[in-house]
Amino acid sequence: MSSSPNLHLSSPQPQPQQQPYTEVGNGAYVVSSSPHSPLHASTKSLAHRGAPGGGAGTEAVDVTIPASPLSGSLGRSRGGKVDEDRSNPVIIHTTTGSPQKPKSVKSFRSHRSSRGGGAGGSQNGGGDGEDYYTVNFPVRSEDYNKVSNYIRTTKYTLLTFVPLNLFHQFRRFYNIYFLVGALLVFTGASGLNPVTQVFPLFVVLAFSAVKEAIEDYSRYKADRAANNVPVLVIRGGQKQEILSMHIQCGDIMYLEKGDKSPVDAMIISTAYEDGTCFIETAELDGETNLKRRSAVGELAGMNSNEQVASLSGSIHCEQPNERLTSFEGRVHVSSTPHHPNHTTDKSEHIHPLSMTNLLLRGATLRNTEYAYALVIYTGGNTKIIKNLKKGKAKRSTMEKRLNWLVCGAFVFNIVLLVSSVLLEWVHYSRIFEEEQRRRVEVPGDWAVEWYLGTADQSKSTHILNTIISFFVLYTYVIPISLFVTIELVRLAQAKYMQWDKQMRITTERLDGTLNKQKMKANNSNLNEDLGAVQYIFSDKTGTLTQNDMRLHSWWVCGEVLEEMKEPGILRKRLEEGGLEEGKKWEMTLFGRCLSLCHGVIPSVNETTGQLIYESQSPDDSALLYGIGQSGFVLKKRLKDRIEIEVLGRMEQFEILQLLDFTSDRKRMSVVVRTPEGLHLYCKGADNIILGRLAKDEEKNPRQMLENADRALQLFAEEGLRTLCVAWKKLEEEEWERFKEEYDEAERTVGEREKAVGEACELIERDLELLGVTAIEDRLQDEVPETIEYLLKCDIRLWLLTGDKRETAINIGHSSRLIEHDMRTLILEASSEKDCAEKMDAMAREIDGYRDGRRNALVVNGEALAHVFTGSPEHQRKFLDIGVRCHSVICCRVTPLQKALVVKLVKTNLKCVALAIGDGANDVSMIQAADIGVGIAGKEGTQAVRAADYSFAEFRFLRRLLTVHGRYSYMRLSGLIYYSFYKNLTFITVQWWFGFLSAWSGQTVYEEIFLTLFNVIFTSLPPLFYAIFERDIPDDLIAKHPQSYIQIQQGQYWNLWSILSTLASSLWHSLAIFGAVYFIHHEGQADINGRSTGYWVQCYLFSTPLLVTVLVRHGLGTGYWNWVTWVVLVGSLLLNLISMGVVEVLLRAVERGTFEIGHALPSYWMLMVMMPVFCCLPDFAAMYFRRHYFPRDSDILREEAYLKKSKTRRAGRTRKGDEEAHGNGTEMERDRLPSSDLP
Repeated sequence: MSSSPNLHLSSPQPQPQQQPYTEVGNGAYVVSSSPHSPLHASTKSLAHRGAPGGGAGTEAVDVTIPASPLSGSLGRSRGGKVDEDRSNPVIIHTTTGSPQKPKSVKSFRSHRSSRGGGAGGSQNGGGDGEDYYTVNFPVRSEDYNKVSNYIRTTKYTLLTFVPLNLFHQFRRFYNIYFLVGALLVFTGASGLNPVTQVFPLFVVLAFSAVKEAIEDYSRYKADRAANNVPVLVIRGGQKQEILSMHIQCGDIMYLEKGDKSPVDAMIISTAYEDGTCFIETAELDGETNLKRRSAVGELAGMNSNEQVASLSGSIHCEQPNERLTSFEGRVHVSSTPHHPNHTTDKSEHIHPLSMTNLLLRGATLRNTEYAYALVIYTGGNTKIIKNLKKGKAKRSTMEKRLNWLVCGAFVFNIVLLVSSVLLEWVHYSRIFEEEQRRRVEVPGDWAVEWYLGTADQSKSTHILNTIISFFVLYTYVIPISLFVTIELVRLAQAKYMQWDKQMRITTERLDGTLNKQKMKANNSNLNEDLGAVQYIFSDKTGTLTQNDMRLHSWWVCGEVLEEMKEPGILRKRLEEGGLEEGKKWEMTLFGRCLSLCHGVIPSVNETTGQLIYESQSPDDSALLYGIGQSGFVLKKRLKDRIEIEVLGRMEQFEILQLLDFTSDRKRMSVVVRTPEGLHLYCKGADNIILGRLAKDEEKNPRQMLENADRALQLFAEEGLRTLCVAWKKLEEEEWERFKEEYDEAERTVGEREKAVGEACELIERDLELLGVTAIEDRLQDEVPETIEYLLKCDIRLWLLTGDKRETAINIGHSSRLIEHDMRTLILEASSEKDCAEKMDAMAREIDGYRDGRRNALVVNGEALAHVFTGSPEHQRKFLDIGVRCHSVICCRVTPLQKALVVKLVKTNLKCVALAIGDGANDVSMIQAADIGVGIAGKEGTQAVRAADYSFAEFRFLRRLLTVHGRYSYMRLSGLIYYSFYKNLTFITVQWWFGFLSAWSGQTVYEEIFLTLFNVIFTSLPPLFYAIFERDIPDDLIAKHPQSYIQIQQGQYWNLWSILSTLASSLWHSLAIFGAVYFIHHEGQADINGRSTGYWVQCYLFSTPLLVTVLVRHGLGTGYWNWVTWVVLVGSLLLNLISMGVVEVLLRAVERGTFEIGHALPSYWMLMVMMPVFCCLPDFAAMYFRRHYFPRDSDILREEAYLKKSKTRRAGRTRKGDEEAHGNGTEMERDRLPSSDLP
């Protein structure tokens, strides 16, 4: 390749010319060209705008330009794009790297592009197949009114509501089933009125549609409010107020203190000189502490409307995504007269962008008077909107069982249908053959059933009409109202949870106001599964502990200093006489490191005037408060400098680079310029820092390392969180080499975090150990009692934590997860083979134990890695050991390993698994479990938002499972059983009636009763049963964990309950049919002396049936209140009203039927005797079971009843005693001891 650039045009190729190269600082470079340059051409910007109205692009040129000097070593800078602007700058756009000083030559492709902001950013393909997102600025005037920042979270519009809603509803099989039945009525093959079939389906569909409409309208109102927020933008050098929906990519916003950003934007400048601002991200991650953001250094001085309006260029960044904690991009800014680095030549400045430069939608500007920000992502491309996508829907085990029950009902339906069709065919065949014979003998009158006419002559038509007739009639086997009722019940149960005062706490905010934290149910579909949990997987920090970090001890200069017992002990040691200068210097460096290496922003409490250290990491805040008591006080922090008070004197340090903490790095570092030179201070996890210490004995003596290891062991055994602190003196050349590598990595678009991590590895090595910190994170209230109770409920609890083994074991003992009489088994392995051998040995060891002691397993993350990367046999062995242990603790695990452990247990054991955590690192575990629970703690709300349920403290898990979960399971089981019972009874009477109606398909009920039975008469009793029913008071559940075990063992859902429900419905249907047949088969004389007919017979069947199913409902109800009585009596009254409406208004029955039916003695006898006769076997079976084979719940129920009765008697006695002594004084009555009462 030539060493000079080559221009490829259709015209003759000009002579190559070397480009001048200028460094402008902070990792930015400028390549300038003059009008005489061979690269001078008329093209637009690099990005091709895909928005409507974008200008036509001109074809750019292929240019060979110098490559990065680092491209060979790091493999990241593969060259760049070259494009030309009308104002003649040569613009270097790297694909994944950045422009560097010329050394070698590479060729790159260009592409068509267009200039301007437009309605949104554009997606472009970079070199080597990489894609990036481009925003051009300023915005073209023709794009000002485009609706590019419109937010729409609604599911429907006015035009799409009906079709889309119906589409979603008919994706459910049972709705299609009922729809087919309704449509078949219109064929005329069935004797039913179409309204009879259509009305129940219409009610169910309408209810669901109204529910969806209400929810969607709420979303619409929220969208309308968000889209019409007034926003100030800079257009044409002037401030203009526009609606937020009209913000364009490339617009420049003017935000004031307290304003909320409506888009994702790059900060240009702020009221602070260095471009720093502070934001609150509570809407994004739930964290109320302030976070620092900064402008691009070269633009921070642009603080007027005219200056920012003169900016032009483009932003190249990653495609819109949902990652709230990362961002990668570059901004290309053309030099202007207002630019801080303006030169006479037209040029372009390229600056890296990261998350520290980004202001996200929903973030609020705090502690800053104003800020200018350049819009990058709008509308649905903003990160918070990207996070609104729904996760994978979870289904409860009860729902799966219900599906099987529905399948069983379909089988029962098919049995009824087939048997009815076959019996009708036998009857039809006999009549048809008889008519064929008589047709020859009696040609004029051969009809056998003369009152019906002749039989169908087409057998195929007859059989088809028969199938349709019975199919329509037997659709009532499936309770159509059940599915709507379940949704209502789950909603009510979720509200109960949220209203539970025993599951809420009140905390005090920084401003002194009170904050009530209630329990939240994000997914009510899993309510009943809370009552059947078998495994719990829990995080430690913030979940079992308070995440309220308190500094406990230091280890420095070979000794342990207990800060908690003696605050300021480090300062006292420094001020002691006779302390060696070497140790004094080492302690000073230790204090410096802790006061400089962090991400804390100091602020002043306006009420108390005290310094407040707000940080994303509570560890950082705890360390600063602790080291502050020893004389190292953080006073002020800006973007490039930090001020601390060291033992009473002020010191200022220039911050050269901050290497942030990540979950992969597990450490953070800061490079500062001190009076003694360049220093790097680093702190992080012990296993990370110790592995990066210098091997030189002079820097890190072996004895000191051994003492440090003993201190770490001591702190871990006390359950303390430990960090190691180290430092390193840097030479200028080493710093410059690192800075060059780091800047190159920061300009990478795509895998920037990985590239930055690799660059950090070059400098974070050969460290000198300064000391160790120990932080106490105390257990939350009632954690030991809660875990002990859950274990007694036969729930296995696995603790998954990133802490050291000793810390995890200590927490296990203090939380009673590991009891003192347990045997602790430890699984650690250095290889896959070693892991397999140790698991085999451990399994044999467990088999050999005969002392009856329970086992607790402790396994580290390295061993888990071998388990999951090895063969499936390793996973089977690990699981086999785990289930044979009473408790399991996994330490030093990653977020991915947490999720893998949950999936392993859930998938292989087919159990209900619950995961509980409080941080972003617990999200994968929460989503992998059947039920996810989030703790609303101090690590943001990512876990809460990903969870199905959330509350403030771990102790509430006990009540959530054993009270709300148990009640939900019991109530929903009863609801499902009763719903199928009443429908099976209802329709089986119709089947028995076929023997009398010659299987003609004639209904045994009046059609209005047939229509309203499910949706009106019997819909409310099971609904309110499932809302109010309880078998045991919650205070007794708290005392007896055995009540939860029986739920797990199938007390309320088992094969016996299903078969007994089926048997009960068959018996009741047969008894009702038999009784009515016995009384009415020869007809009865009415009040007028005439024989009663079909319509009276319908009432004889329907009313006793309704009374019977309602009595059966009352028999299964254990908790009676006024609502129970109202719905039962109301159902009977509604039936009476419907009879009058049918006769008087609809005239669907003969006049006088209502009066005749209710005047019959047999009618009242059936109403009274049939419920007793039908329910007597149910009552006898219930009595026999409760007295001879009582369950724990039966005994506890009797105990609660006796306690309640005793309280009532005592109350009546006390009242009578007060009345008997009414003439005495109030004082005399107060003096009577309670033991004197009879």
